[in-house]
Amino acid sequence: MVVVKKIFSIVAILLISIFAFSGCGQTNNTSSSKKQSDSKPKEINIGFQPGINHSLLIIAKNKGWFDEEFKKDNIKIKFQSFVSGPPMIEAFAGGKLDVGEVGDQPSIQARANNIDIKAVGVYAAGYKLNSILAATGSNIKSAKDLKGKKVAVTVGSSAHILLVRYLASAGLKESDIKLVNLQPPDIKTAFTSKDIDAAVVWDPYASSIEYEKTAKLIGDGTNLKYDINFIIVDNDFAKKNPDIVKRLLKVYKKTEDWVKANPDEATNIMAKELKLNKVVVQKGLSREDFDIRLTDEVTNSLSSTIKTLRQNKTIRKDVKVDELVDKTYLNAAGIK
Repeated sequence: MVVVKKIFSIVAILLISIFAFSGCGQTNNTSSSKKQSDSKPKEINIGFQPGINHSLLIIAKNKGWFDEEFKKDNIKIKFQSFVSGPPMIEAFAGGKLDVGEVGDQPSIQARANNIDIKAVGVYAAGYKLNSILAATGSNIKSAKDLKGKKVAVTVGSSAHILLVRYLASAGLKESDIKLVNLQPPDIKTAFTSKDIDAAVVWDPYASSIEYEKTAKLIGDGTNLKYDINFIIVDNDFAKKNPDIVKRLLKVYKKTEDWVKANPDEATNIMAKELKLNKVVVQKGLSREDFDIRLTDEVTNSLSSTIKTLRQNKTIRKDVKVDELVDKTYLNAAGIK
């Protein structure tokens, strides 16, 4: 009888232990699941510029494809508009953005200043994204004619480095011109009021200026600079949410394919969204190369730009390509 009681006691203890262990395991699983759920962001803050270069984002936004992708996760997409790249980088530095669209020079300068961003894709690229314009009626026809002239550019933008290389092609430096630091809308106004002699600027401003005939095109990046505009992410955000970054890139790819297949509708959407004449939009879109991949041409151009910025002492330390570019998210999305 004593033996039987001992057996029952042992069995009872074992059962209690098993149930207790199961209970702990269940609690941990629930806690883990809750923690995983809580770790998802409630919103994604995306920065962009209201320009033709940004057609992929603007069209995807118009079509509701970003909202559609994250609706089931109850994640809201918030868009913030910026006039150029440098102020957008400031927003990243202040922790106000998770994702953004910016040119190569602001991206490089951000990394050089220890702002932890990564370039995970390309939203626009090409040799004609920035236009070199001379005021209508001026005798400016080439780089050598810019000596002593008032030339406007957004300092720190991708247009800035094109200006530097354009001047160098004629043996000139920035000190040989009267450099005027203006944002793109102000460049347009300055041509109208005849306050500048020349400028380097991107679309839709360049095409609008040409359309209004206040300035004429005298050059672009051909043989000088392959412009790259990066989809950048806050590195901490991306490491915590790799699946979200992957899905964002899939939306970009979907839009890229749609734009190539529907150029007329894409023109209509951009004309409506930017409140521009369709002729201006068509001209601007013809200058774009929409390919979100981080190709060898992209990384080679980036390396060259880093070298130029270092030589000109625009950046005070070297930036390695792999410190800025991260292809893992495109690879995870199956985009190669």
